[in-house]
Amino acid sequence: MKLKSALAALALAAALPATAAPSLEELSAYSGVSVERLQQAKSLAQKQPKIIATMTRPYESKPWYQYRKFFVTKSRIDAGVDFYHQHEQTLERARKQYGVPPEIVCAIIGVETSYGKNMGSWSVLDALYTLGFHYPPREAYFSKEFANFVKLALREGWDLRAVKGSYAGAMGLGQFMPGSYLDYAVDFNGDGKVNLFTDRTDAIGSVANYFKRHGWKEGRGIFYKAHVPGSKAAALMKREWKAKTSELYKAGVTTKVNLTDQKARLFAFDLEDGTREYAVGLGNFEAIMRYNKSPLYARVVYEMAEFIREGHQRRYHPDAAPAGRLP
Repeated sequence: MKLKSALAALALAAALPATAAPSLEELSAYSGVSVERLQQAKSLAQKQPKIIATMTRPYESKPWYQYRKFFVTKSRIDAGVDFYHQHEQTLERARKQYGVPPEIVCAIIGVETSYGKNMGSWSVLDALYTLGFHYPPREAYFSKEFANFVKLALREGWDLRAVKGSYAGAMGLGQFMPGSYLDYAVDFNGDGKVNLFTDRTDAIGSVANYFKRHGWKEGRGIFYKAHVPGSKAAALMKREWKAKTSELYKAGVTTKVNLTDQKARLFAFDLEDGTREYAVGLGNFEAIMRYNKSPLYARVVYEMAEFIREGHQRRYHPDAAPAGRLP
């Protein structure tokens, strides 16, 4: 499904104010790409009305119980366990270098592209041109990503029209936007190139680097279900990441694990029976939300990671003690 491969881009775009696109001169100053190069890229691009139509129907508007069913499936979990096993040495090296657990990296690549099976079929040039110059609500963001893409293509020697990705311009196994590709993609196999399309080693290292750079703390907790007094839930959720666990506990929130005092956020998830389920996200859950600001997405990644970790240990390391996390 093409919608899933643009989740991170949509979330970031939705968080930005709607302002007019910068001029080519401003984009040139921002990116370091000449006005002539940018103009040439624009002349090669084609407006795609279907992209604009798709942008108005975000998949994350669905309730949790529907959203979860699409991503957390046996086939995707099994594929994640296989991916973990096939790339275990690389994933462990990424853990040592960046402190990010293998199962989190596996879950991201699985949710974003089903381990490379669905990296998008849109022309990235067309997608970013369409959204950057013909979609006023987000022109400011996407026009800069258009310039970033031209800069990246020049650096990598890409044919501008040959690169394929999501309808929002995200690319590769981890669906990096051009700006993230420039800032966080790494040559993790040391071959002198950065390739997030077919090189799984580079993709693994790059996803781990992204999380490290966005605040992931090794060994710390992520997400805990909670009981919340109904009268307190709305006010506590409005606190977003300004809350602390001590504040939540004082208000009557309870969790099975006693969490140390730290930044935390209360979330609610709609269930199929019409009730709501509450949970507390900690700093590492916030790091997942830096990849995509939707709590639905972040919870899917967390749940997928847990299933992948358990499945991998059960299948390949049944005698190993499970790795714990500090609450």
